[in-house]
Amino acid sequence: MTGEKPPLLSEARLREAIAALPGLPPLISGLLADLSHADDGLNFSVLAQRIAADQGLALRILRLANSSFYGLSGQVASIDDAIVILGLRSLHAMILNIAALRVITRPPCAGFAALEFWRHSIAVAVAARALAVVCRKNPDIAFTQGLLHDIGQLLLASCFPDEYRQALDDPSSERAVMRLDSERALLGVEHAQAGAMLAAQWGLPPELVAAIAQHHAPDSEAADLLHLADILAHALMDDDDAPIPRLSAPAWQRLALDETRLLPVLARIEHDFEETCKALLS
Repeated sequence: MTGEKPPLLSEARLREAIAALPGLPPLISGLLADLSHADDGLNFSVLAQRIAADQGLALRILRLANSSFYGLSGQVASIDDAIVILGLRSLHAMILNIAALRVITRPPCAGFAALEFWRHSIAVAVAARALAVVCRKNPDIAFTQGLLHDIGQLLLASCFPDEYRQALDDPSSERAVMRLDSERALLGVEHAQAGAMLAAQWGLPPELVAAIAQHHAPDSEAADLLHLADILAHALMDDDDAPIPRLSAPAWQRLALDETRLLPVLARIEHDFEETCKALLS
């Protein structure tokens, strides 16, 4: 007998909670389906009309297209033009982000810093996009991965507020980057696992599911770039005395980056971060 307490959650309870979440609104699910099959041909005018039917979605898309992130501040006046500027995969990321907010509707538990959570998610998305350009990966896929990488935190904080509050109250969990051990010890599940399960439930691509699942401990190239983007976001956006996640040596080797290629990326992330926050959070 060790006297250890059983975990507060289980994978089975987590699966039940995900299955019980409301479905995506018909307009959102239809847009995601269309964008998932964009290679088969997509009528941009029809897509723009459908987006315009959701005023909140249309406004956010126009704000992002006019942000300095895309270098066209004040020049994009129509949804049609915004679609061209953003690209279909960035548009897909935007709609997924809004879908998450509309599906996970319960308020998160006390102690969960929602604004800090979204700002960090945006910082990782911006960092992942910038790194993808340097590493010759798809920047729009990287942006989507960054935006959704911690969605499991929001899921746990909203669906299991009492249990997740205990993980937040753990003295070793003062910072988000130290929360993983508390989640494993107290809950028996952790946010990367929860986020990957939600992404799989939504039918998202296996590469995206794997990146979310492994972003703290990458075991494949699918997660390497996201792992580094998460570390850079913590380093650039957190307080000087905040702990920074440990960089995986195998991931760094697979990315084959060096200081000369990395330094310009840091400047780009800092430049784009606040403008992107304004576009997505206002």
